[in-house]
Amino acid sequence: MAKPLVAIVGRPNVGKSTFFNKIAGRRISIVEDVPGVTRDRIYCDVEWMGRRFSMVDTGGLDMRSEDVLLSQMRRQAEIAMETADVICFFCDGRTGLTPDDEDICHYLRKTHKPILLVVNKMDYAGLNDQLYEYYNLGLGDPIAISATNMLGLGDLLEAIVRHLPPAQPDEEEEEEKNEALNKEKYEQGIKDYLSKEYACHITDVTVGETSVTIQGDYTGEGTFFLGEIPPFVDMFKTEKIEFKIPLSENSFSIQLDRYVTVGDFKYDRLLSKWAVFKEGADVDELVSHARYANVDAIHAKQSVEAVPLKSKKGLGGLINHGLLTHDLDELGISSATINIPISNFMHLSEQPGDIPYTYGGKTYYFNEQYLISSFDVVLQQTSQRGISVAGILLIAPSGDAGELLKHPDYNGVAPYTMPNMTTVESTQCYAAALDFLAQRYSDPDMRIAHWIIHNEVDGGIHWTNMGDKPIATFMDTYLRSMRMCYNIVHQYDQHSEVFISFSHGWNIAAGGGWYKVRDMLDLMNQFSKAEGDFFWSLACHSYPAQLGNPCTWDDAQATFSMDTEYVTLKNLEVLDKWVGISQNQYKGNIRRSVWLSEAGTCSPSYEDKDLQDQAAGFAYGWKKINALDGINGIQWHSWFDHLGDGVPLGLRKYSDEEYKGEAKPVWTTYQKAGTDEEDDYFKQYLERIGIKSWEGLIQDIP
Repeated sequence: MAKPLVAIVGRPNVGKSTFFNKIAGRRISIVEDVPGVTRDRIYCDVEWMGRRFSMVDTGGLDMRSEDVLLSQMRRQAEIAMETADVICFFCDGRTGLTPDDEDICHYLRKTHKPILLVVNKMDYAGLNDQLYEYYNLGLGDPIAISATNMLGLGDLLEAIVRHLPPAQPDEEEEEEKNEALNKEKYEQGIKDYLSKEYACHITDVTVGETSVTIQGDYTGEGTFFLGEIPPFVDMFKTEKIEFKIPLSENSFSIQLDRYVTVGDFKYDRLLSKWAVFKEGADVDELVSHARYANVDAIHAKQSVEAVPLKSKKGLGGLINHGLLTHDLDELGISSATINIPISNFMHLSEQPGDIPYTYGGKTYYFNEQYLISSFDVVLQQTSQRGISVAGILLIAPSGDAGELLKHPDYNGVAPYTMPNMTTVESTQCYAAALDFLAQRYSDPDMRIAHWIIHNEVDGGIHWTNMGDKPIATFMDTYLRSMRMCYNIVHQYDQHSEVFISFSHGWNIAAGGGWYKVRDMLDLMNQFSKAEGDFFWSLACHSYPAQLGNPCTWDDAQATFSMDTEYVTLKNLEVLDKWVGISQNQYKGNIRRSVWLSEAGTCSPSYEDKDLQDQAAGFAYGWKKINALDGINGIQWHSWFDHLGDGVPLGLRKYSDEEYKGEAKPVWTTYQKAGTDEEDDYFKQYLERIGIKSWEGLIQDIP
């Protein structure tokens, strides 16, 4: 039976083909600022939330024109609509509702097909008021998206899936069923591995300058061996281990060369983990947990001092801007984050202005001007001031490096991907990027002190995509990425931490492809216990539950319970409690760091009330941050209002010609926080919040 069909229709130049190309993952439809450039029906296959369907792009509809070419295009679109199971009717949110839109709507009603009204080009929150006029079409709630900026695409795809006809049992359905069963079996295998108590153990892995020493013990009948598991080998799928050392003594200590040849590469065993296996005729049996290098026993290539936090105030997403040094000084910033989109500056073949860098016997290339203008200039300023910076590692599936680094199950829609940990080529490429960054930015004069591993991984399908995967499967790959970064970085900076990045969700999955943060952290603990603990920390995006409401003290979904749905500035006590529990601590007695690495409140508009609510929301949150030992700092996001955020979250207004980055009231509130002027200045917000004093603000978490 054929897959369900979804038709993309609308008048010319409303962004249909831009959307289609984003979903397809490649430029199939022609995109030009000329009406009618998409003349034929163009198809692609899509999978979302476990449903497979085909999508067809059509030329722009002009219901009135008698032009021969346009009438032919109209007929092609009509054929697509006649055969479609769902129709996505695209309109342009910038131009607003037009008579042509109304004509198309009239025609669509006659199809008696499910119709989704899609308002494209909704690039910033100020356009939301334009949505209301689309209710006049009588097609239900409009779905706001920006195909260019990849906003709302997941919501649209979910709506499409909801309107598809029920799946029919056929060969494809049987394949999907078998695939689902295999996924479930694989997922359960990971969970069984984590919970199992093994009789055999790897007790220590030491990585010296030229050698690796693995210690352990085994017991039982049969033939046992020490097996190496590089990051590109899936331990849960591999039946026969390629690299093995026979074991003859029940307690063993084995020294091996650190660097070995794997294919065309000089491979560093710093990246491997090790386990005891029992030899089998067809399948080698895993009889111990696999163990990574002891992080305290990794050979140090250099030694640098730690970068202490002098206060809890920070800025998120720093960029090279004329106000950079002014705000770093005037705001009293102690910490910051900076985005590191690897594929934007890394190349597999040399381009003009590139720096060559050899890793593992292969040379990679990095755009020097990009590094200087995007990172170096900023990091020189932060380093001069003793500011602790965390680099946020991101992989966009673009460019030759991005194509190699993107996960093989990447869905073609998300802006960022999980790194590809399935081949030696892609793994070495990722390791080379990490080694280059660690070496370059472990310089006291240009320092990245910590690393945030990807973005909001609880929304993996949107922000760290590797397809639709169960949670343990996702976390297994994610932790391979995190471990690789941690082990490589620790050669250059023994004080560096790695952070898991997550949204304000806690015990809630926001939709298909989302995970519960609490479950992810539990798995982090299980993997750490099984495979050797390391100093991973928490980077929480503690926005208000409703992003557009700055009055975070009213967050109904943020409760003072470990079972809360959300963690916002209202109930940071939950994070403080979590890191205080011994079973969640590094080696059971060292509290993990908590950075609010994307946090802040918005001003829904530039009206005075909204601006004051934004400042009050921060004041409320700051009083909690400063009082809780378990919260290390806040990195306010955004520094400037940014169209892609959906709401104005900045300390400053838009940096365009109209507003020129003017400081908002929250900027001054942020400046006063942590100073002798704080209490006097913050008094103005008490009445707005609805409290008489800041006493008793901290709540107990049962």
